[in-house]
Order: sequence, then structure tokens, then C-alpha cells
Amino acid sequence: MTRGAAIYGAGGHARVVASILKALGTPILGLFDDAQPASDEVLGAPILGRPRDMTRHRDQITAAYLAVGDNIERAKAYKFLAGEGFAQPPLIHPTALVEQGATLGDGSVICMGAIVAAEASLARGCILNTGCCLDHESSLGDFVHLAPRSVIAGRTTIGELSFVGMGAAVAQGLTIGRRVAIGANAVVLRDVPEGAKVVGVHH
Repeated sequence: MTRGAAIYGAGGHARVVASILKALGTPILGLFDDAQPASDEVLGAPILGRPRDMTRHRDQITAAYLAVGDNIERAKAYKFLAGEGFAQPPLIHPTALVEQGATLGDGSVICMGAIVAAEASLARGCILNTGCCLDHESSLGDFVHLAPRSVIAGRTTIGELSFVGMGAAVAQGLTIGRRVAIGANAVVLRDVPEGAKVVGVHH
């Protein structure tokens, strides 16, 4: 019986997740997505149906990986997979730098060239996208997304379901609330309350 990893989602982020699995030499059983036809493929891996069809392949699935870019939808996908009992280990690209003592939550994806420094921590279902940096002792809540080349300085906390845009920089020792959206290339120099949107320089 063929066994391998299952990918939840078949959009753009699925290419990233599939490429990490391939770089690690992990066999991919297939992808599952509500929006994609079952005849399609992603990087040579077949789309086998909708997420609910994963239960039919339970004995073939070694682990499940989230490939959903939207934070809220990723949280829903994580809950579904957890409820069905699928293992969701963190996924780390071989070129990422993850210090000893860092904590990576289930369902998190650490992409190519990302840096996770000493004693930094990620909760469940986070995305650290290409080339981003989470510095020492900083922490991310559930389902946070750090976009490519974003930088979070040390001892900063970011609340669940928040998004940090491409190239944004967040200074050290800050508290960023839940469901915050920080725009591309923004510079954040003071705390940000829950639900706020930040562009430009926030000081």
C-alpha cells in the first residue's frame, strides 16, 4: 500500500508545502482541496479529492500538512484535521535556521531561508514564509502568518490570527494584539491593539 504525506489545500501555498516535503525526501500521497478538480496535480502530486475524503485514505496518510494561506481558513482546517486524529507535525525547509530551544507548534510551516532564533516560540498552525526572521524569545500565537522577508525583533509577542506583511519590521519588546494586520514594509515601533491595521511607520 502506498503511504505518504497528505496536503490540505491545493492553491499557491500548496506549492510551497509540496516543495518542502520534496526537499526533505518525504513521499506525498496527495492533496485535498474543496476548490480544485480531482484530476489536477501539484508538483507531480495528485489531487485526490476534497478534505472530507481524507478519511478514506486514513491508513495511507503518514501525516497531514496545512497549505492554507488565509489565517482563519487555516484555523478551520487545523481543527478539522485534529478532530479526525491526523498528525500535524511542524514542517521545516532544510535551508531554514531553527535554533535549539525554539518551540514549534503543530501544523506550523517554516519556509525556505526563514530564521527562528533562540527560545522563540510558535503556537499552532503558524506560517513563517520565505526569508522571514523571528528573533530571540519572541512568540507567535495560533495561526499567525509572517510574510516573506518580515522581521520580528526579540521579546515581541504577536497574538493569534495576526498577519505581518512582506518586508515589515516589528521592533523589540512589543505586544501585537490578536487579529492585527501589518502592511508590507511597515515599521512598527510601539504596541498594536487587537484588530488594528498598521501601514507605514507606527510610532
